Amino acid sequence: MRPFVSVEALEVGYGGATAVAGVSFALAAGEHVTLLGPSGCGKTTTLRAIAGLERARAGRIAIDGQVVSDPTTGIDVPPERRGLSMVFQSYAIWPHMSVFDNVAFPFQVRGIAREVTRTNVERALAQVDLAGFADRPATRLSGGQQQRVALARAIAFRSQVVLFDEPLSNLDAQLRIQMRAELAELRVRLGLTVIYVTHDHG
Repeated sequence: MRPFVSVEALEVGYGGATAVAGVSFALAAGEHVTLLGPSGCGKTTTLRAIAGLERARAGRIAIDGQVVSDPTTGIDVPPERRGLSMVFQSYAIWPHMSVFDNVAFPFQVRGIAREVTRTNVERALAQVDLAGFADRPATRLSGGQQQRVALARAIAFRSQVVLFDEPLSNLDAQLRIQMRAELAELRVRLGLTVIYVTHDHG
């Protein structure tokens, strides 16, 4: 069976320093893989290279059968054309926007019709149990709610691959356990392919 996401001999460097060397893994559609390790070992750099936010020095990355990065052939597909979404450690929630506008922002910058945007944003908010929060200011959200807004923004485009970079590290221990279970349930329900970066062995 052809893997849905494959990373082969990935190498990323900055000047003379190597941040990632020889990383290889593959996962099937709907599968979850966790990149676990201490800070500074290259987990986030690997994730950013898959997303197209870091340029690989060597190796090959393919998503759903399409090669998106291969320095030997000059292939480097832009992030917005890789068919994936990313949830950052900081959530990247804009405090001056409402919940709806935070989730709608990627649609707005691409000039997508308002009707299409509303339909997809409302669907995504419902999927993360925030349907009644669309008009709430982002500044009035708890940490767990902010995490859900970031997740809604990631799945609003119906991306089949979602990359998580330490998404629970800013939450307290009890909320981390709760949100970890919610993410697992949502991944199964939506059939998401997930690459999850963490240093937390829990």
